[in-house]
Amino acid sequence: MALLRWLLLLWCVSGASLALAEDEDKDKPLHDPLDVAQHASVDLWGMHIATIRAQYRQYSPKERAKTAVERIRSIPIAKDYDLSVNLVQEKDYNGAWVMVNDNRVFGLLKQDAPEKITLEEYAEQAKANLSAWLQRRDAQQKPELLVKGAIYSAIASLCFGGIIFLLLRGRERLLLWLEKRNNPGSGSSRLQVGGIYLVPYLVSLLSSLARLLLMALVALFSYLWLAFVMRQFPYTVGFGQRLTDYIVDIIAKIGLAIVGSIPDIVMVLVIFWLASIVSDMVKNVFSRIERGRLRSSLFDPETAKATRRVIVVLVWLFSIIIAYPYIPGSDTEAFKGVSVFIGLIVSLGSAGIVSQVLGGLIVVYSRAFQPGEYVKVSDYEGTVTTVGVLSTKIKTIKNEEITIPNAVLLNASSTNYSRLAKPNGIIISTSVTIGYDTPWPQVHHLLLDAAQRTEGVREDPEPNVRQTALSDWYVEYRLLVHIDAPEIKVMVLSELHQHIQDVFAEADLQIMSPHFMAQPEKALVPAPWTAPTKAAAPENEK
Repeated sequence: MALLRWLLLLWCVSGASLALAEDEDKDKPLHDPLDVAQHASVDLWGMHIATIRAQYRQYSPKERAKTAVERIRSIPIAKDYDLSVNLVQEKDYNGAWVMVNDNRVFGLLKQDAPEKITLEEYAEQAKANLSAWLQRRDAQQKPELLVKGAIYSAIASLCFGGIIFLLLRGRERLLLWLEKRNNPGSGSSRLQVGGIYLVPYLVSLLSSLARLLLMALVALFSYLWLAFVMRQFPYTVGFGQRLTDYIVDIIAKIGLAIVGSIPDIVMVLVIFWLASIVSDMVKNVFSRIERGRLRSSLFDPETAKATRRVIVVLVWLFSIIIAYPYIPGSDTEAFKGVSVFIGLIVSLGSAGIVSQVLGGLIVVYSRAFQPGEYVKVSDYEGTVTTVGVLSTKIKTIKNEEITIPNAVLLNASSTNYSRLAKPNGIIISTSVTIGYDTPWPQVHHLLLDAAQRTEGVREDPEPNVRQTALSDWYVEYRLLVHIDAPEIKVMVLSELHQHIQDVFAEADLQIMSPHFMAQPEKALVPAPWTAPTKAAAPENEK
């Protein structure tokens, strides 16, 4: 069944190629390219005899060609044929007759001859084509030639079947080998990039390429087999020759196109080679600036990476623009159509991307924050892990990764805790409210004592207390302390709040937050608390 499908496909392809070959006129150039549809070809058994281009009296070119075919077929079989060309100039007829044994077979007008060819030369070509057809027609009557063609066709068919069998077996063996390589137990499964196993994808790609290559080889050998078999019989030798000429013409055109495009390809390679050299130079210079090995008054290490990317992209875009006219096929309508389609897609989909890229560049060049810094953007707080082209990633203290589009950063306020942390660290604060009946020096002493007990609070600069408000019922005190890293501020504040509760409980003072309504009969101070000890195991369990 597979072979039948291939033969059916081959028949369709061969028919299409023969139709295209019949439409091609070998006698180009023509007088008037606009009248090509009115031309008629005199063809027999796949052989081209002549092309009729002019109308004579009421007879169109198609009617003249049909009459010529009928007369040629009616030529009786003879041992010898006397072919000649008789030039005729009459009142309304200026042309030539192709004669066979002194009988007029078909006539050619002066308008039938292509440009740069005289009527006599064109008639001689038609006579030679007609002589070759008569020889083939006579050869068709010889049984020994038919037997010889059948033997050669049988040998070619056996070779063709063997080649198809080897191709199918080779495809099966290749697919079996690829399936074994795709087995997770094989050593090839270790091939991975970024945690992604590449072997299944490579196997799928190679399998598709193997099937595509098999189809191309089967179609090619089938085409060659059919052309060879047709050329073994006089009746079909013309069709076989057309098939051969058609594929040879295609291969010649492709080969000449490849050879002709070699200078352009070399120019494209040279342009891209120069672009790679320039981009490598840019990467080298800005990498040194980024590492601090090279100082520049125009660029600093914070913006060197983004500047390097922008310049490299501009270099490659500029090289593509220069190399575009030299790309083979860039002047064709198909290439232009694809370019317009790609440009339309980019125009429709690049509005959001451009805003994201510009947002990322603004973040970088405004030096708002860099990877490794602790920041707060809108409601998100954490360490910046990546400042990308399209988005920025932040890792929170809850071990969550937040992705913020760069376009959002343009309209959001951000706080950088790490930028001014050196050398004195960052300042964190907390506040308490204490009643007016408690002396403020005692409150200051207790808050500073709580700060000294807290791990992570720096002794230099020293913690200090500010009285930020005198409310109706209490005084608001704010404790300011310095810590080394902003990443630990939540942990330090948590411990600081614990020690503030402890010192005020030890001093038998109550904190008046959140609101003071009335003086309680008993001070609201937590009782001393100790952690329960673990019960001892019974003797029988020891």
